[in-house]
Amino acid sequence: MRLGFIGPANSDVAALERAAKLLICDVEVDSVIYLGEDEALRAFMAKHQSDTGDAPLEQQVADVAARGTAGEIEEVLRKLRGARYLGKLRIAPPAPRRAMEMLDDRIALIVRNKSTIGEEDVINSNIVVYGDGAELMFKRFGPRCFFSPGPLETGHLGVLDDQCEAGGVVLKAMTSNGEVCWSEPIQGRGAKVMVAP
Repeated sequence: MRLGFIGPANSDVAALERAAKLLICDVEVDSVIYLGEDEALRAFMAKHQSDTGDAPLEQQVADVAARGTAGEIEEVLRKLRGARYLGKLRIAPPAPRRAMEMLDDRIALIVRNKSTIGEEDVINSNIVVYGDGAELMFKRFGPRCFFSPGPLETGHLGVLDDQCEAGGVVLKAMTSNGEVCWSEPIQGRGAKVMVAP
């Protein structure tokens, strides 16, 4: 499983659009988690809401492909892209609620505000992802770590990946151009013990 993280975009819908496209189409994440709730999110969702009318979107694609004009084909492809974006977009819950995701045997706690994180949350998680960081931040405390991609205007995104070539679960920070800035392995729940022959 691959999870993408986008920090708050505030009012920059175009930046949110580019970040979602990068994570969904290029990085091929399973889900994108937006770590805020703002005007950019509302505008993005309104833009990509599928106003399909009576016919399902798949039927519209088939009809337009068979006999549609170039403009009609472009419009139905826009709707299809929008449905794909919204189908993979998740929103971090508002405080004081939390979301949890499990990758391999690692538990990721996802919150909008780090002030809502309690001691029990930290103890039971391998990684805490939050949205109210002022900049890209990664801090490790023993086997646990804290991560924020920062606001989208700082130009960073996050990807938590359990399909990494290196094995295990890896957290990556990338630029809005898709370049990986750094990569960190996330430790599992239990200690690995090896017995020598």
